[in-house]
Amino acid sequence: MKRKVIGMVLATTLTASMLAGCGGADAGTETNGTSTDGADTEEAASGNEESSEEGTEENADAEETASGEKEEVTLWHALTDEEVDLVQSYVDEFNAQSEKSTVKLVYTPTDEMIKQLTIGNIAGDMADMVLMDNCYTSEFAASGVLEDLTSYYDAWEDNQILEGPLSSVTYEDKIYGLPYSCNCLALFYNEDMLTEAGVEVPETWDELKTAAAALTTDEHSGFALCGAKDGEGTFQIYPFINSAGGDINTLGDEGSIEAIQLIGDMIQEGSVSKEIMNWSQADVEKQFASGNCAMMVNGVWQVEPLRSDNPDLNWNVSYIPIPEGGTYATGLGGENLCVTKGANAEACWEFISWICGKEVSPRFCKDMSRFSARADVDNTEWFDDDITLFFANYMEHSFARVHPRWTECASALQVAFQKVYSGEENAADAMAEAQEEIDAINAEE
Repeated sequence: MKRKVIGMVLATTLTASMLAGCGGADAGTETNGTSTDGADTEEAASGNEESSEEGTEENADAEETASGEKEEVTLWHALTDEEVDLVQSYVDEFNAQSEKSTVKLVYTPTDEMIKQLTIGNIAGDMADMVLMDNCYTSEFAASGVLEDLTSYYDAWEDNQILEGPLSSVTYEDKIYGLPYSCNCLALFYNEDMLTEAGVEVPETWDELKTAAAALTTDEHSGFALCGAKDGEGTFQIYPFINSAGGDINTLGDEGSIEAIQLIGDMIQEGSVSKEIMNWSQADVEKQFASGNCAMMVNGVWQVEPLRSDNPDLNWNVSYIPIPEGGTYATGLGGENLCVTKGANAEACWEFISWICGKEVSPRFCKDMSRFSARADVDNTEWFDDDITLFFANYMEHSFARVHPRWTECASALQVAFQKVYSGEENAADAMAEAQEEIDAINAEE
């Protein structure tokens, strides 16, 4: 599919979508795009200081090469203060060892970054690299904002990336970046509540439904997940769809319908609170920590808040239940490092392949409290906490959110699952309507 995009329309659409969220900071993305501080916008917008005249640019490059000066490449990011200090230490490490390139971090709030990327695509004025939520990579690849890095990846001796994360940087069989850091979801369960009710940890959808009913009392519900009409709600239900063999293009399929109906049925039966329609992932964690639900789906980023909120809680994690004959699936959260169109791809690739390579990636991701996307990492060497190790190993079952117009498609899914959760419609009807919208979107590609 070849996407036809009018730049300013894309800017408006994507900027609005960021406010709704591809998942937001709590959806496994840790992008922290909530800041409205635009102090660095001017610096970010002028990140690629290239001459507009080809001859001048070539002469400048030649002079740099002859003089032995390093090529400076800029990286737009929306990291928190705490995160940027750590990332800067790795950038400093790279800059010290590289003989060819030097990286400069430029803070740009996420919504501003979206605007600048699209406007820059028209005006030719962008940073060289961008750190973006992984669900947006295919959108920008389709719009022509990103550089095709397939040849670099194919020639890279460290090109062993897990299938899920690799798919997040892939569009039309071409690679447009590398997974920078990752996280995922799992089933959290209250061990004491399960023991008291005589319930085993559910592994299938039928077992989940039965267990949730058995665990429901006047004091607490059996199960919870984020069901909000936003990126977090989409992120939480998507593994259920994936485990049934579906994705964003197949919402009308039987497995996808059953995934949504499963949650709708548990709400109607009272084993899941209807309030999940308004709960963020952080809200769900608070409910679980307070003993108001016996099981929840949530992300690894909730582990430390949970331990802090209720140090005495006896809990553990397991795989998200799957349908009979289904496949294990968890949501892929995190960010990708991408190169903008027209940037010095070689200089950018030197940094990207370094920080995502076998020697640095596992160390960096552990320091960031996230996981490497690499398939050749022995997680037991990096994580001695059983909970964190479980999440790290679960990454091999992660599914990316990929579509050249993911935001619009996700919106259709959000409308559908909220109709089911509220009892307004059954899943077959709601998902059929969503499928019609997605089919129309795909027809425009």
